[in-house]
Amino acid sequence: MRFAIGLVLGVLAVVAQTPVAASDDPARRAADSLVRSQLPSGLFTYGFDFLAGAPLQEDNIVRQVGIVYFLAEFYLHSGDESVRPAIQTGLSGAGTRSVPFGKGTLQSVIEHTGVLSLPAGRSKLRGALDRLGLLGRSEGDGKVVTSDNTSATAFAGTTALALLAELQYYRASRDDRFAQLRSAWLKGLLTLHVPRRGFRLAPRSIEESDYFNGEGWLALAYYQRLFPQDEAAKSILSALDAYLMARHGEQESEAFYHWGTMAAATRFATTSDASFLKFIKRQAELALNASWWKSAAPYNTCGAMEGLVTAVRVLESADAGSETLTQRLRERIRDEMKKNRRLQIPPGAERLQLGRDTYLTSPHLKDYAGAFLEGPFLPSVRIDYTGHCLSAMVKLERYRLSRSSRERNGLQNFP
Repeated sequence: MRFAIGLVLGVLAVVAQTPVAASDDPARRAADSLVRSQLPSGLFTYGFDFLAGAPLQEDNIVRQVGIVYFLAEFYLHSGDESVRPAIQTGLSGAGTRSVPFGKGTLQSVIEHTGVLSLPAGRSKLRGALDRLGLLGRSEGDGKVVTSDNTSATAFAGTTALALLAELQYYRASRDDRFAQLRSAWLKGLLTLHVPRRGFRLAPRSIEESDYFNGEGWLALAYYQRLFPQDEAAKSILSALDAYLMARHGEQESEAFYHWGTMAAATRFATTSDASFLKFIKRQAELALNASWWKSAAPYNTCGAMEGLVTAVRVLESADAGSETLTQRLRERIRDEMKKNRRLQIPPGAERLQLGRDTYLTSPHLKDYAGAFLEGPFLPSVRIDYTGHCLSAMVKLERYRLSRSSRERNGLQNFP
């Protein structure tokens, strides 16, 4: 069950291979689409509704920063230098939108009492702590990423994904120019962590989120894997591991599943602790039988694929008794990715099929070649659909690269 000593070197060897640059490569086209959509600010054009013929008016800073993470993951896997400037611009933009955030001694003492876990009177508790300045302060060495340079929009998931993006970029390039931001984002994320629990949604909240807990867990797990001597993340990871695995051990959560599985896999790669393997296996069983698949049938499901592919990778490499489960996982991945791949807009596309004999013609389709649609008959694109599909395809390709040498190298190319 223990991994090869050369795990990290194995990852870097993959990065050093010839870049994936073929114009007919779906992952490359998805990455190109995201790069083309980047704005000078480092953000991205959020999406487009082809039926309305207009850009989507909504926006989401967590998804915006998540695209930098997805591009960094692609860069780490492919070594394709064409995406490097976009990652740098995205990280710089996230840095510009980061604000200081820290906590004082009294706040730390209060958090350690467990009062933030009380089930009743939470709204009044939050209000009282906020009035007393005990939910954080706008000073210190930590930073949190915002959409408008105010702590009101400083969601934990945004800072977690910014940290993940920087870590993957650093791992691929060894470019240390963002080291100060890395340290500040780590401290900001740790400030949002509640002892013996997960992460607060935002500086002025005492609530948790399955999404942000999963993203935060993965960010700290990945940081600890790259910097094992740093005590900052190490000091809380054991308790965080235990809390999140207990909280989600028998719970199906579409929001948490893929992030949590990737986090547990990273922790397993670091520690060889069988409890993470058990968690990944049980989460995969729950995910396969989850109720969300029925409602997800008309939609892009690439996000869930990230978790399923990761589970297959770990279980086939480290759990000889999972053959039946991994076969089921492979079948689900095959079926869902067959649907998902058809959602990618091909080069030169002029129309979308909306039904058996119904098509939508749009001159804007060519501008979004390589992007992924929301669903088979849902004529809109959004950056997170494309980002998650890029990540799923990268993971599938990375798995195929290492499959032939699995018995010799264990999880050499993971995470």
